[in-house]
Amino acid sequence: MSPKIDIQVGDLRTVEVEAICCPVFEDVELQSSTQLVDQATGGQISRLLELGDHKGKLKQNTVLYVAEGLKAPRICLVGLGKMEKLSLESIRQATAKSMTTLRDLGVKSAACWLPDGVTTEQVQALVVGTKLGLYQFKQHQTSSDDEQSESKSLEELLLLVPDKNSKVSVERSVRIAEAIADGTILARDLTNQPANYLTPTDLAETASRVAQAEGNGCLDCQIYNRPELIEKGFNALLGVAQGSQEEPKLIQLSYRPDNAAESTDTVVLVGKGITFDSGGLSLKSGSGMMSMKDDMAGAATVLGTMQVIGKIRPNLNVIGLIAATENMPSGTAQRPGDVVKSYGGKTIEILNTDAEGRLVLADALGYAKTFNPKAVVDLATLTGAVVTALGRCVAGIMGTDQELIDQLKAAGQTSHERLWQLPLFDDYDDALKSDIADVKNIGDGTAGAIAGAAFLKHFAQGYPWAHIDIAGASEYLKGNAYLPKGASGYGVRLLTQFIRDLDAKTI
Repeated sequence: MSPKIDIQVGDLRTVEVEAICCPVFEDVELQSSTQLVDQATGGQISRLLELGDHKGKLKQNTVLYVAEGLKAPRICLVGLGKMEKLSLESIRQATAKSMTTLRDLGVKSAACWLPDGVTTEQVQALVVGTKLGLYQFKQHQTSSDDEQSESKSLEELLLLVPDKNSKVSVERSVRIAEAIADGTILARDLTNQPANYLTPTDLAETASRVAQAEGNGCLDCQIYNRPELIEKGFNALLGVAQGSQEEPKLIQLSYRPDNAAESTDTVVLVGKGITFDSGGLSLKSGSGMMSMKDDMAGAATVLGTMQVIGKIRPNLNVIGLIAATENMPSGTAQRPGDVVKSYGGKTIEILNTDAEGRLVLADALGYAKTFNPKAVVDLATLTGAVVTALGRCVAGIMGTDQELIDQLKAAGQTSHERLWQLPLFDDYDDALKSDIADVKNIGDGTAGAIAGAAFLKHFAQGYPWAHIDIAGASEYLKGNAYLPKGASGYGVRLLTQFIRDLDAKTI
C-alpha cells in the first residue's frame, strides 16, 4: 500500500503525526529545522550525536522517543551521508530506508520538512524513494504468521513547507513524482505476477484499463488478435506463439497531446512481452525456467511508462508497442530450421527457438516504421550474456543513432537507471548470415548480447533506434533500500526522463 502524500504549510514541532523525520549529515552542523526540533526536546538529538550513537551516515536511521516538546511521539534521524556528496540517488536511498524503518515499527503517519531552496528534482527523489521503498508484492501470500498477519503500512506522509507559494510548486513536483513511482510499481506488479496470473490476454486487458483510467481520451489502446496478426503479416510473433494455447497479442497504446500538429514528433517504445518462456522446442533447463515469468519485463516497462505519459502529458506523440505471447513446446510449436517472413518482408531462419524475444521484437520494430518516428527505443530481457557482462546494476544499450543513445544515457544518469553502451559494429553481422534466409536468429556463440542487437538492427530500419537489454537490471536478487528483491520496474523512470528531456527541447 502506497502512502497518501499531502503538502501542508507547517512546523515539525507542532504537526500531529506519529513520527517526524529530521535530516542529519556527517560532520556538519544540524540543519535549522533539526536544530529547532532539538531545542524543543531539550537537546535530545545533540546528546545522541555527542555520544556517537548516530553519525549521519547514509541510510543510517535512529528513532528517538519523545515525552514532551513535540506533538509527535517519535523522531527519526535520517542519515544523508556527507553533505558535499548529496545526490538525488542518496535522497532516494535515505528516504526509502527511513520510511521502511518507520513502517516496520507500525507507524501510520509521518512528516518531513522541505526547506526553502529545495529543488524540484530533490522533492521528486524524496517521493519516488518513499513510494518505491515501501513497495511489497504479497498478494499471493496467505500465511497467518505473526509477522505476516500484522498489517503494517505507512498510510500518510506530510511534506511541510514554509509558505503557500512553496506549497504550489511542491504540489506539482509531488504529483509528477507520484505518477512516475506508480508507473514503476505497475511494472513491478506485472513482472512479479506468476505466468498463470498474467497471460498475453491479461496483459492486453491491463493495457486497456490503463488507457480507460485516464478518462480523458489522451491514451488510446488497440489490441491486435490472431486474425489481425495473420492479416497484417506478423509472422515472427505468430511463429513463437504457435506452440502455446494462449492467444498472442500485439498491444498498441497511443498518446497524442491536445495541441498535436502534423509536425509533432513521435517516439515509439517497444517492449518484449513473453509472459512465459520455456525455450520452446529448444527447451531450457528446469532451473533456467524458474524465473521465466519475468520475460515480459520490457513490456511491463513500456506499459508502466505509457501510464506515466498519460498523466504528465508531454508535447510529443508517444506510441507503446508490446508484442505478447508465451513460448511453449508442443506438437504445434515452431521447429529449429523453420523459416518465417517477418512484418516488412525479411525472412528469418529459426535455429534456436529459445532466441524468441528477438523474433517478436523484429515484427514490432518493423511495424514501428509506419508511425514515421523521430526515435524508437526497445526494451527486452533479451540475453543472459548481458547479465554476465554487466551484472544487475546497469543495462546494456546499443543502437544505430549515437545522439539517441547519448540522450538515453543522460536520462539514465538522472534517474539512476544507468546504461552502458556496447559496440554494434557491422563486423558482428557476419555471424548472423543464413544460407537459406535473409538472416538467422542466433550468432556464432560469442558476444551474445551484441548478437541479439545485431539481429534486431536488420528490422529497425528507417529511423533512429536504440535497444536496451534489461535482462540483468529488471530483477534484483538481494534488493536495496528502494529496489526490493524481485522485479525492479527498471526503465520506467529512465524512459519517462528521456521523454521529459525531449519535451523540454520542444518548448
